[in-house]
Amino acid sequence: PAVPGGLLDLKSMIEKVTGKDALKNYGFYGCYCGWGGRGTPKDGTDWCCWLHDLCYGRLEEEGCGIRTQSYQYRFARGRVTCGWELPEARSREHPLGQIMHSPGLGARPPSDEHGPFCPVGLCACDRKLVYCLKRNLWSYNPHYQYFPNIFCS
Repeated sequence: PAVPGGLLDLKSMIEKVTGKDALKNYGFYGCYCGWGGRGTPKDGTDWCCWLHDLCYGRLEEEGCGIRTQSYQYRFARGRVTCGWELPEARSREHPLGQIMHSPGLGARPPSDEHGPFCPVGLCACDRKLVYCLKRNLWSYNPHYQYFPNIFCS
């Protein structure tokens, strides 16, 4: 089976920015971190995941494969740089640059086959999440680390 690209990118980004193991610390955290979600977020960390779910929901409405779409990013000096911001994206000779300079980038394509909208959006959603998680490291509560969803309402 194919390895879900988007989830691997997200795992890597979380670990680089927060310094925490993504699956262990956030995979089942609160009511919204991990698969699905319901109820009221438990704390600042859980609110980050709730906002991330909303962001992913918008991408899904546009036809993006949020679990399988991969993207390019770099992490250096504490900063995440998504693919469209990388120097090679500005070069018309580089494959990423050829995609970014292709006609129709102003429009919002309906699916991954129609341009970089989906990987760009996915990286942006994930970057917002990891910065939010980092800002809320102080709110992380081990009590919510493996929180049963039945207590979310």
